Amino acid sequence: MKALLLTVGSQGDVQPFVALADRLRKGGHEVLLAAPQLFQGLAEAHEIPFAPLGLDMLKVSDAIEDAHGVRQFLRFARALGRIAPDALDAAHAAARGEFDVVVHHPLLPIGHHLAEFAGARSVVALPTPAALPTRAFPSPVWAMPVPFPRASYRMASRLVRSQWGGDLDRWRHETLDLPRRPGWRDPLLRPGGEPATVLHAFSAHVLPRPNDWPAAAHITGYWNLGAREHLPGRRLREFLDAGEPPIFIGFGSTPLKDPQGTAAAVAEAAGRVGARALISGGYKGMRGITSTDRLHVIRSVPHDWLFPRCAAVVHHGGAGTTGTAATCGIPQVITPVGIDQPFWARRMRDLGVAPKAPRLRAISARTLAPALDQVLHDEEIRYRAQDLGRRIRLEDGTGRAVALLTELLQPKLAVQR
Repeated sequence: MKALLLTVGSQGDVQPFVALADRLRKGGHEVLLAAPQLFQGLAEAHEIPFAPLGLDMLKVSDAIEDAHGVRQFLRFARALGRIAPDALDAAHAAARGEFDVVVHHPLLPIGHHLAEFAGARSVVALPTPAALPTRAFPSPVWAMPVPFPRASYRMASRLVRSQWGGDLDRWRHETLDLPRRPGWRDPLLRPGGEPATVLHAFSAHVLPRPNDWPAAAHITGYWNLGAREHLPGRRLREFLDAGEPPIFIGFGSTPLKDPQGTAAAVAEAAGRVGARALISGGYKGMRGITSTDRLHVIRSVPHDWLFPRCAAVVHHGGAGTTGTAATCGIPQVITPVGIDQPFWARRMRDLGVAPKAPRLRAISARTLAPALDQVLHDEEIRYRAQDLGRRIRLEDGTGRAVALLTELLQPKLAVQR
């Protein structure tokens, strides 16, 4: 199998594609990962051939600073629309090779065009249920209740496309030299009009499959890189060994309006409940605090290594962090901002592994401390989190994705042999 993997977004969007590329490569398949250059180091660390896309995702992060809820998604769509045309030439160059399949994130809706250009099969893949319409729940990107769930998916896709659809149409016709055809703008449709295969890189134990999805839609389980060796710094190692497991507090790439105030609030909240804490800064994240015997400030530590050594995780609700915490079987405190984060926060509360917590903009020592106290001392939450983690770890989501791709391409691969 020769596979082109195309993705965009935060690390929670890119790392599952790295995991899939790694499993494909180790299985003897040829793979090329195309993603924002910000993630080239992650790909190279796993010896994955990489094609950088001209996308400055830090500009998108800057654009959504101090935006919440629906406003954040609107700003996100506009910012992505401004930089997305920069990726077209690089994506075209990447697709000039011979590929059997293009596995692509629909946030950058160009993968199905590249597959058609390369004569390959198009497969949509994403870590959230944000592409396929369903009556079970509205599109997660809206971050609020929506009265017409199925229509919310069309509204979201049209909004994204409206920001740069003209550039995309010209690129398809002039650069790829592809004709107009029924459904040519829809990544969820094959050229003949049949539903495209869609792979969801999360666990059905976290979110069951809606019964109104087409048969071509699958929930595989999480795409994890697997246990990685990590040698922590001396100070982190000494802190972990010095007492009870700490709480991890970090908000990923979420830009904070008041980094110092947020850092002071979470540190005070941890102190109020008597917890040791690891505080991660992140991009434009928390600042202005220093390590003590009860609090340790860290930079970048692999979550799959760190979380099993923690008592609980406080985070923003990104799909990647939520999935890693669930897999590790520890309670979560989710303080969402926008896009899909409130969706995952509600889902973890419904599963009984996370208590009610304030939105990130409303964090204070007073509002956060009760949630911290609950995840530290509520045995029911801890039991449910551990049970969920055990069930998730029995799955092999990455292997399931590879098996589905192999099954999908079997007729073509048989002809090639």
